[in-house]
Amino acid sequence: MTFAISGDLQWFSRSKYDGGKTERKLFDQHGYCAIYFAGKDRALRLGWTGRDPRRIGEPARIIAWCANDQFAKRVVHEVSQLLNSRLVSDRYDVPIHLAEQAICIAARNVGVQITSHEAMMQHVKGLRHQRLEEELSRAEAELRNAELARKPQSASPAPPEDDYANF
Repeated sequence: MTFAISGDLQWFSRSKYDGGKTERKLFDQHGYCAIYFAGKDRALRLGWTGRDPRRIGEPARIIAWCANDQFAKRVVHEVSQLLNSRLVSDRYDVPIHLAEQAICIAARNVGVQITSHEAMMQHVKGLRHQRLEEELSRAEAELRNAELARKPQSASPAPPEDDYANF
């Protein structure tokens, strides 16, 4: 699995219906965090964020996602320990592939499951789809129950108006 980002960072869809707001809301509700290296060339800044990683101020070069901020902090701390000798002015002087390996090793060392950016986007889209299916099923059930509640009333014969109507 690769965590390196090439080109623009894919984020949520910009549909004409909600502009990806539903996906972003799901993302925020679950509290996912990104562990990243950002910067140019071999001067990379290590960090984590629970927000849109496009807003970290520099182009993200590597992004790995984990379940919450506590896990992200543990992985970042372990990466900083692994690469401590390469730290120069708050930046790590490492090639991208070494930074990527450091995140993988650190996550394994601290027992945190990480996933790639692409896999995380697919996961969140899957959650959205699942939620839409649940809403649709709930709406169909309510409609079905409302129809069943009306049927016995409309299927019963009208009461006679007087005794002469009963032969």
